[in-house]
Amino acid sequence: MTMGEKNDSVYRFRALFYKDLCDLPWNGQILLNQIGGIVFISVFSFVPSEEQFISLSFLLALILSMLTLLMQGSLMVEEYEQGTIRRLKQAGMSLKELIFSKMLLTFLTTACILIIFCFLYGTGIMSSLKLLLLILPILMTILIIGTYIGMKAKNTVEVSLYSVPISILYFFVEGLLMNSTKEDMPWLAIFPNYHLHYGIEQIYSNMPFLFYLIIPAIWMSMIILLFVIWCKKKSA
Repeated sequence: MTMGEKNDSVYRFRALFYKDLCDLPWNGQILLNQIGGIVFISVFSFVPSEEQFISLSFLLALILSMLTLLMQGSLMVEEYEQGTIRRLKQAGMSLKELIFSKMLLTFLTTACILIIFCFLYGTGIMSSLKLLLLILPILMTILIIGTYIGMKAKNTVEVSLYSVPISILYFFVEGLLMNSTKEDMPWLAIFPNYHLHYGIEQIYSNMPFLFYLIIPAIWMSMIILLFVIWCKKKSA
């Protein structure tokens, strides 16, 4: 790729990102999810930690499933639903640029909510940075899944329907984690949110937590690989 082609690609990416950013304030569903997420985590932040019956990982599950997953899926499917995907391709926009621009917008939006979360529940800058690092692999996994759902669905209703089984599984595992110990159900360790749950405990106890990044990183790598393979077959 020549320097001119790189500059054109950067320009198209910026144009797509700016378009989605301008459209965001008019997307009622996404705004509702954003406001709901902020209100929910803010309300629970006033509850003393010893009296909280919902774990921090469960609150993060709400953010990732009710905001990140639905937002990314909705942003992707809107281009197909409104028929703008064909116009964008005719204008020279590639599918890769389209995917990355929407993933960046969803990532930044989620990051803003997570920063608020860390501000409300964090014990300092270092703990907040550790928490964000711990969340990152799961966040990227959810972004890829949301992109896939958005490309497979026909409208935003289908995005919500396809997201329900994933959210139910996530919350089911969270429920088991909240009502058990590591020794009760060790098989839960195959799920990435198991490592988020206990990784948070390590962070807030000032204990090493990097071990809890391994399984989520493996999940992330597998999902990315499968998605890339699927995209290549789709474009072939």
